[in-house]
Amino acid sequence: MMPQTQQIIGQALGILATVITVISYQMNTKKSLLLVQTAATTCTCLAYLFLGAASGFALNVVCIIRNVVFYFQKDSGKAHTLTALALALAMVVLGILSWQGPVSVLIIVALAANTVFLSFGDPQLLRKSILGTSSLVLLYNIFVFSLGGIANEALSIVSSAAGILRFRREKKNA
Repeated sequence: MMPQTQQIIGQALGILATVITVISYQMNTKKSLLLVQTAATTCTCLAYLFLGAASGFALNVVCIIRNVVFYFQKDSGKAHTLTALALALAMVVLGILSWQGPVSVLIIVALAANTVFLSFGDPQLLRKSILGTSSLVLLYNIFVFSLGGIANEALSIVSSAAGILRFRREKKNA
């Protein structure tokens, strides 16, 4: 396949992932959210593959596995936290194995931390963590030039900030 064709396919898949992620914000249950997020993560994973972003590809394979595991696992408890820690460790190992240079640190730290924060089951804590983790992935996407990834992380940051502010306002008015 021609490099330009790979670039176009990668960018299209990244944009599709962003559209699917926006759709996932409309899901009302954890299971439906995880299903739609898994579809988005699969598109992201393939986008990174076509864009030659090895670390992004490898770590998002673990994110797909994480979503499937969390889909079938209870929401809380030691097993949930231990699973998240094991998946985060797998991300670190795969990140090292797929090393692209210092830029890989951005996505390794972000996705491993995000996996652990997801396991806590605290939406407000997750929103706060997303401000940091999505900022790191945004930088990674700038380096690998994933337009869909850039848009996706920018939307995640804005959405999380809006959720934090809304929660503070509601708490203040209560």
